[in-house]
Amino acid sequence: MMISNLMVLSILWISYIAFGCLALAMFSNFRSTFKKAPTPLQSRGLYWSGWSMLALSYYLSVAKQGMLYGSIFFTGMLAVAGLLVILTLSYRAKSLPVFMAAGSVICLLNLVR
Repeated sequence: MMISNLMVLSILWISYIAFGCLALAMFSNFRSTFKKAPTPLQSRGLYWSGWSMLALSYYLSVAKQGMLYGSIFFTGMLAVAGLLVILTLSYRAKSLPVFMAAGSVICLLNLVR
């Protein structure tokens, strides 16, 4: 079964948002992005939302490609999304929440179609 380009972009954005949440759950990344320390509730919320978004990304990959190819595809998307989050935090840390918000809007529009 062939996966559409919009679904590939949606899975990539969901993985990007997930890694962004996991990165912002860490004290140093949160502080460099927002110039303040996260509360324990914010840190826990970002941590669990990151893992739930990763689970959603895996589910969509397996649902569209099957267990074998979906797992391989998911691993590739994780590598690309992780690299993009690292580059964003390295060069434009304050832009990470903006990119995450834009990605969530794009994902919702692609998945609703």
